[in-house]
Amino acid sequence: MRTNGLQKPLNTMQIGTWFLLPLLLLQFSFFVSPLLPIAASIPCTLLVFLCGFFTAYYGYKCCITDPMDERLRCHLEGREYDNTNNNNTNNNGENEEDQRTKFCWVCSIEVNHLSMHCKFCDKCVSRFDHHCQWLNTCVGEANYEYFFRTVGWTLLLVVVRAAVLLGLIIAYFVQYADGDDVDDGKVEERANRWFDTDAGLAVAIVDILFLAVDLICTSLLLQLFLFHVQLRKENITTYAYIVRDGQRKREAAAKKMELERRRITAVRDAEREGNLVRKWRLQMGGVPFVGEKICWCCDPLRSESGDGGKNGNKKGNVVN
Repeated sequence: MRTNGLQKPLNTMQIGTWFLLPLLLLQFSFFVSPLLPIAASIPCTLLVFLCGFFTAYYGYKCCITDPMDERLRCHLEGREYDNTNNNNTNNNGENEEDQRTKFCWVCSIEVNHLSMHCKFCDKCVSRFDHHCQWLNTCVGEANYEYFFRTVGWTLLLVVVRAAVLLGLIIAYFVQYADGDDVDDGKVEERANRWFDTDAGLAVAIVDILFLAVDLICTSLLLQLFLFHVQLRKENITTYAYIVRDGQRKREAAAKKMELERRRITAVRDAEREGNLVRKWRLQMGGVPFVGEKICWCCDPLRSESGDGGKNGNKKGNVVN
């Protein structure tokens, strides 16, 4: 049973982050900061390293914080679970939400109904969100806030880096295209003086490669950050979202199968009645994409049922 993300076996993706974060900071220190004017170099460098520090700090806190279910923890430590320490208690001094339990057949103990057993960590996690491969630990109630802040600071880090790199690269090629003699105010001259050689183009190529890395990371992290902002707004976990999304897809698939069954019957009825227009409308409504997105208003079945071509898009119940 794993108690934190720093216990062996370590994850390949986790080890990758240990190299990537220092690499991004070192690249900024040697290939970006010296090339900026002093008025921009100091604040940009401080901001990048501040983001790097908080990324590492909150990532570390998320890794070492054990999100184990409290009932399981008490069971392993050989003490009774105290249910009177919870807030929002009823007249009997018990938190009604917290007292709902379920039996975990792996841990062989009653755990909170929101807890889930993680096969990677081999334990039940309180308010299980997901198992993070990058941090090599489960994310639950105890360390979710650390995880969210890690994502936020990492996103800010790559955004700041990408913005500075983009401005530096644009300045380099604009100055290079001018064709004037190199002077102290130009990016290329600062690069040549920093590396004590004609390194302007090589530095620009390195910066372009790292800009591509930053843009890719920004795209992925922004999606992840916005996804968790939405989860927090709805007060659900990643696991609950996946369950809800799967339920919606199953309901949509069942509804679609029922619609197609009705369509086959309706086409036969239209043929028997000699109503060729209705038959054609039914057949067009059954064409993938065309019937759902383009000709849904002409489909007799969708018009009669009032679906309006929006099957499966109704918001389902929130699963906590």
